[in-house]
Amino acid sequence: MNRRALLLALLQVAVAAGILGWVVLLFGTGPFVAAVRVLTWPGVVGALVLGSIGVLVQAQRWRLIARRHGIELGWRAAAERCWQAAFINSVLPGGLAGDVVRAAEQRPVGAGRRRDMVKRSLGVVAAERLAGTSVVFLAAGFALLAVRPGLGGLGLLVAAVAATAAWPWLRRLGVRDIGLVWGLSAVGWCSFAGLFLLACLAVSPDLPPAQIPYLAAVTLAGMSIPLNVAGWGPREGAAALGFMAWGHAAQQGVEVSVAYGILALVSVLPGGLVLLVRTVQGSRRRRLGGGEIELGAHVIAQDEAAHGGGEGSGKSVGPVETNPGDPVSHQ
Repeated sequence: MNRRALLLALLQVAVAAGILGWVVLLFGTGPFVAAVRVLTWPGVVGALVLGSIGVLVQAQRWRLIARRHGIELGWRAAAERCWQAAFINSVLPGGLAGDVVRAAEQRPVGAGRRRDMVKRSLGVVAAERLAGTSVVFLAAGFALLAVRPGLGGLGLLVAAVAATAAWPWLRRLGVRDIGLVWGLSAVGWCSFAGLFLLACLAVSPDLPPAQIPYLAAVTLAGMSIPLNVAGWGPREGAAALGFMAWGHAAQQGVEVSVAYGILALVSVLPGGLVLLVRTVQGSRRRRLGGGEIELGAHVIAQDEAAHGGGEGSGKSVGPVETNPGDPVSHQ
């Protein structure tokens, strides 16, 4: 890890810890204890279903953008990598590490300098995330305009900046695909809002139903600020301020936000399983690859010994031809 990345990670941890410390100082541990009520079987199943929808939507959005930049992604591969990224993002600071990993794993098709290919992979993933971020802040901006016009305008500005940053990578898409990207982003936002609704039903069932989408929009925007640890920190602060803006107690907002955080972690647990399986498979492939190299060396040594081609024999052994499917390979 370079110095800049280390400083950013420390800043993210410091901001998240500071906000959570402020929350505990003001409200104690009560909101965290109350939020555990969200862990019911309906809540867990609902979180897994909504999390699956969010990941599959993201995978399709990624495929649409990647295709126009020379990156072919199969449906299964995209879904697996998005699951893995969602899990990594949920356990590491910043919420971006998993996306860096999936970008690094996918290379564009065709010739080109390595640096340019890496840049293209990262650009596609960044554009895909920025498209989703723009929808999150667009929703928050419109939600806040009626109660906090200044914050609402700021949210709309952030949405515009995110969309503008993504546009250089989106403009290669046709009109239909661009529409699909924004449509999929809206569906993804709805899946996260569904998690928020589950959290509200578990810890604050008395909330007016008409207000829940607005409260969800503000809380999700707070979660999207990259100065967090696994989503925690700014989300709780945003929820507290959002609930106060709509006339509710700040502690109630913190309770709902913590419950949402628990459900969000449950929703990405399949990604942990995907990460484990892919890690084991990668380790097995590396071991098998090493075994094939050792086997190849052993076979060549036996061949040289049988034909007197060993060192000092005075005879030379020509190159060994192998078929593509032959376990003995020479590189």
